[in-house]
Amino acid sequence: MIPTLFASRVGRLALIGCALAGLGLARAAVPAPYAAPPVAAVGTNTVADVELRVARPPVAPCVVPLFDTREFVGEEPARFDYAPPAGCKGPWAKVVIEADYAVSAGRQYDRTAMIDVGGVNLYFGTTMEPRQNIAPQWHVERDVTDYQAHLSQPHRGAAWLVNYVTDVYTGHVTGRARLLFYPATERAPAVASAPFIAPLADAPRRMDVDTPRLATRLNFPANLERLYLDVLAEPQGADEFWYACVDDRLAGDGKQQCGGGAWREADVWVDGQRAGVVPLFPWIYTGGINPYLWFPAPGIQTLNFEPTRVNLTPFVGLLTDGRPHEIALTIHGLRRYFLVTGTVLGWQDASSQRVNGALTRNTLAEPQPQVDISRLKPVGEGQLQGDTLTTVARQYEIAGWLQTSHGRVETRLSSSIRFANRQDFAVNGKNEVWRVDQATSLDQLEQVIDAAGLRTQHLQARWPLVIDTRSSGDEGSQDQHHRLEQGLWSLRTVTDPTGARRWLETDYTVKPDLNVTVDMKSHRSRKATGTSQVRLQVRDSDGGCYDRSVRVVDNAVASTTDACH
Repeated sequence: MIPTLFASRVGRLALIGCALAGLGLARAAVPAPYAAPPVAAVGTNTVADVELRVARPPVAPCVVPLFDTREFVGEEPARFDYAPPAGCKGPWAKVVIEADYAVSAGRQYDRTAMIDVGGVNLYFGTTMEPRQNIAPQWHVERDVTDYQAHLSQPHRGAAWLVNYVTDVYTGHVTGRARLLFYPATERAPAVASAPFIAPLADAPRRMDVDTPRLATRLNFPANLERLYLDVLAEPQGADEFWYACVDDRLAGDGKQQCGGGAWREADVWVDGQRAGVVPLFPWIYTGGINPYLWFPAPGIQTLNFEPTRVNLTPFVGLLTDGRPHEIALTIHGLRRYFLVTGTVLGWQDASSQRVNGALTRNTLAEPQPQVDISRLKPVGEGQLQGDTLTTVARQYEIAGWLQTSHGRVETRLSSSIRFANRQDFAVNGKNEVWRVDQATSLDQLEQVIDAAGLRTQHLQARWPLVIDTRSSGDEGSQDQHHRLEQGLWSLRTVTDPTGARRWLETDYTVKPDLNVTVDMKSHRSRKATGTSQVRLQVRDSDGGCYDRSVRVVDNAVASTTDACH
């Protein structure tokens, strides 16, 4: 979702080849070092993507195929043997995973795709849904340079994509993937990546009410200096629509209304102590609400989730005693299940045999969602009338110190999370209205004080979601109008001990609007018409700019505009 560390301009920007083509395109160059995706030509009805690719150093990469094109059928993953590139020794300037997926024309659900090497997740996303005459193909990539110490050794690997082909669900899904290693040069030096890498499990884990916790015990290096955890938690089943869930008292049997309320978060634990929070971004998969909302422009990060990096450095002083320590994940509000991965990254003090320190402050407590259902009541099977409001306000501080070879280092983390989800339900005969107005805001400040002075990283982010659905008809056929607004804005600011500041701002919005007739027995859509507006804007303190907009009319690209000049 939103990495804690400041993202350089040469990385794929969160929120996790510029060929100019098509009529109606403003032909403005996308400045380096942003790596823009290809421009979707006018009339494209398969995939139109605005999310940035990973910018690369100007050197030929060493390529390691992970698996060649293969079809995914059933539940067994595609397993492979991984070995680092021969004759291309690290450390490297950059390491990138690339994957290409496709689904044949027909009918098929959106599916989850994951790629691991030695238990470390390198890719996590979902697939496009096809249509009778639409066979989407798409490309994804992710900067995995921080994992290069792990990738410098052979491992067993696996790619998951569970798919079933039947007489009804006829879409065949195929994929391939490779790793690209960019040798270090004078212009692009090797990155000081984490030497200690450990996954929380040897494969993605399903977390449900029977297995609500993912944990591992690790022996950390005695000279550990900085520690982070990359987290990806994907909601499934009824939890996929957690932003539309209601209080358990109104959820019934859960078939029509999911329970657990409208708040979910992943919680990080160190030796049984709360250590971090991951508020979930409301990913909407391409089958979400109605598939025609996402042709050809999917929602934010739908095809390529961004992991959240949680800073655990204040706890390092507790972990360098040579004993095993537990790192764990739980999901607040879990009802059906989540697919979860986690990767521990540790940086070490090469000039010390052992680093000592202590945790000095931790005010992180159990979340306390406030739910008002006083104006909401059941009025029929699976129907509600009125409105409900869920709010969460969290503020906490975590701090610790370490005595290192370069002196005492103090790390102070402060975080504020604000969340509100209002849902309105109205039923009047054959007419129904459902509206979600959700807003999440995050304010995180990291302060590091050492002999050089004070360094800070400040992240401000917000992600609003509006869903407005209106339907009329009966159990045989319904006319539906869906309007959505999904956003992700963030501003990251880094200040060094001299007071010099660098910043990076992103603003990503997706606004589909759809009119459709739905056969309620087959759940097939017809007469689908509408529009969508997608825009990603990125600017930084070095004068960098990326600003791409895609306009969709009746499920095909009408225009693409690059607005940076």
